[in-house]
Amino acid sequence: MNAMRPLLGTYVRISVHGAPAALCAKAMDAAFDAITLVQTHMSAFNPDSDLGRIRRLAHLEPITVHPWTQDVIELAQAVHAQSEGLFDPGVAPQLAGWGLLPDGLSEAAASITQLSVNHGQVTSTAPCHIDLGGIAKGFAVDRAIDALQACGITSASVNAGGDLRVIGPTPEPIYLRQPRAAEPVFAGLLQDGACATSAIYFSQQAHAGQTISALVNPRSQQPLLCPDSFSVIAPLCAVADALTKVLALTRNTALPCFAHYNAQPFITAAT
Repeated sequence: MNAMRPLLGTYVRISVHGAPAALCAKAMDAAFDAITLVQTHMSAFNPDSDLGRIRRLAHLEPITVHPWTQDVIELAQAVHAQSEGLFDPGVAPQLAGWGLLPDGLSEAAASITQLSVNHGQVTSTAPCHIDLGGIAKGFAVDRAIDALQACGITSASVNAGGDLRVIGPTPEPIYLRQPRAAEPVFAGLLQDGACATSAIYFSQQAHAGQTISALVNPRSQQPLLCPDSFSVIAPLCAVADALTKVLALTRNTALPCFAHYNAQPFITAAT
């Protein structure tokens, strides 16, 4: 059974195999509910989300957040440390200044390291605008898989705009888009794991006489303009998505952070 809904700024497709129709429907509803919960709390476009409240208030007082928001912040901080700062959701002010996020206000550069999380409360050393974007999307896919498994599903896939996770014996094909290819390119099969891809083919555009994209180097605050696709296979989709940014910025598949997370990076050159 297959179902698709618009969530996370994309279309999320859930496929469930080898279970009765009633159970499939119940499990997929639970999975979509989990994704919706992540979107509610971690949207950079909702001023009342956990991220919106962190931005406005965390430098003034502790902000109580959903446990999943705490999980994603802590994972983002861990990947930041393992990648020596190459992954940092604190590029949000630059993205907002380019019009890729709402409220492009004049803000100082931010970093995920400004945040402290303790027992569900977040504080910040300074006003901090972060965009959990891709890592939250991957996390939503992971939580959807958890919801399916909690309902007794053993074979399924969840695909959120290219953030893909598969469980069970049925492999899922991986297709990667390329800017110069008419159709997505087949990149292999995925079984019992996750795959995510980052590229600029949708976000590259002109802004104030400059070419920009949604991939930003947190050290230089400059946009990535390479047309290749950067993919990572890992046990968890949140980890895979975060590490695609590191791969895109370095093009180095031998970085220690990939081995640390049992991840396999690969680059698909634009044709």
